[in-house]
Amino acid sequence: MFFYLVTPLILISASSLGLLISPSWSLSPFVWVFILVPIIDLMLPYLNKKDQELNENLLHNFSIIIVLPCILFLIFFGLFVVSKNNISVFTVAALGAAVGMSGGSIGITTAHELIHRQSKFMRFLGVTLLILCLYGHFRIEHVYGHHKNVATKEDPATARKGENFYFYFIRCVINSVISSWKIEKNILYKKNIKTFSLQNRVLHYFSLEFIFLLIAFYIAGMNGLVFILFHSLVSITLLELVNYIQHYGLSRNIYDGKYERFSDSHSWNSRHISANWSTFNLGLHSEHHKSAGKHYPLLSQEEKKMEMPSNYSVMLMMALIPPIWFFVMDRKLEELRSI
Repeated sequence: MFFYLVTPLILISASSLGLLISPSWSLSPFVWVFILVPIIDLMLPYLNKKDQELNENLLHNFSIIIVLPCILFLIFFGLFVVSKNNISVFTVAALGAAVGMSGGSIGITTAHELIHRQSKFMRFLGVTLLILCLYGHFRIEHVYGHHKNVATKEDPATARKGENFYFYFIRCVINSVISSWKIEKNILYKKNIKTFSLQNRVLHYFSLEFIFLLIAFYIAGMNGLVFILFHSLVSITLLELVNYIQHYGLSRNIYDGKYERFSDSHSWNSRHISANWSTFNLGLHSEHHKSAGKHYPLLSQEEKKMEMPSNYSVMLMMALIPPIWFFVMDRKLEELRSI
């Protein structure tokens, strides 16, 4: 359980080096995620506890609660640093991207855990983390849309076989916003509430994100906006990269006019230990979809049918190079379907 606290903090610390030491250290979080984590995972065994051995304690909750103040520190200290007049736009963008590595790898993955919690306080923390990445609507689309429509064409976050990441990214980001609006509109309609009302949560999130941008501009002017936009771009890209690799090429069949129930065949799993420590067991994705409210320490670590050929970091890099991605994953899809 100790590593679920320490490992995310290592990345957060790496993201802070460009702010604390020199902008040239902005590469640190990229080195950690894309070079060191894969090496560590090669040396360590997979997560392999039996279900009856899994447990949860206060440290598990503390590990996710502490993420918000850490991300807030990175963002607002970053805004203070870039408020200086002698800093170039390129440097501001680099610092924003470095902070975005923590925003996407740690902030949004923590938000993903929190928005599924029953506690209103925990959900509030999760939504706050999403708003800091300018992606608050994800809370609506993910909970009410993705979990219902996963592995179907109705789900913006499910990548079709043969769809490269770049096309997927544009389609997913646009359709996620549209989907979240439609979902909230339908929820309000059933309550006999107008779409444009104070109870529309999507409007809440958009408004808070706009206020956040105004605060950034007030603190650091245009540099502040560039910093936040690059932080958000990297964070959102990482989120959608993860969505891309988690469901690529998987689809639910239709029987009697209805989609079959979700099963382990509709999500790619990863039990690589270091990457799961960093993302609060995000790689145990099949179990999460079968029981969305189950807390991350209790997700099953047993081997599933759809196992990723490598850890998250390597999978993300492959996804950015479509020919390599298709060569590896399309072949793996065919192998699994022939079993």
